[in-house]
Amino acid sequence: MNDAQRQERTRTLGSSLPADLGSGAAALKANRDAPTDPHAARLHALLEVAFLTASADDHLSEIEIDHLVSHLHAWLQNELEPAFLVDLFGHLGKQLAAEGYQARLHAVAKQLDEPSRRVAYKLACVTALCDNEVHDDELEFLGGIADAFGIPALEAQETFDALDDALASG
Repeated sequence: MNDAQRQERTRTLGSSLPADLGSGAAALKANRDAPTDPHAARLHALLEVAFLTASADDHLSEIEIDHLVSHLHAWLQNELEPAFLVDLFGHLGKQLAAEGYQARLHAVAKQLDEPSRRVAYKLACVTALCDNEVHDDELEFLGGIADAFGIPALEAQETFDALDDALASG
């Protein structure tokens, strides 16, 4: 996929996300590792879901990190600088290595209210779809997110399919 196709894909997928996705960015910048502001904590949890989804195959290359940072930077309307996101992902990677996917996923689920869990699930789907190659481990992980977040399987599948269809028609 060339850069123009990637940018169009990012734009199409990003249009399905809430406009206020980056709410809390300023507070998150002030306290990255343990945000106390509710909006910053929500944003931190959402970013962790995107990170977990991108690393579902147990491998997150530099190119994948660059693409994830680029997508998130755009989806957050440039509210967080790429260097901040890279630094945050380094921290999240250490947590993931120490605790594992299930523990991190359940910790994130506890932090989010029901509407935010649905936003997080949609962000996970968008993250999986953004590189044009959704692998079985990513699909399995999306199912695990839906389960952890209490999202019925049919609703989760419909959410994914609607996003995939938007790409096909866009």
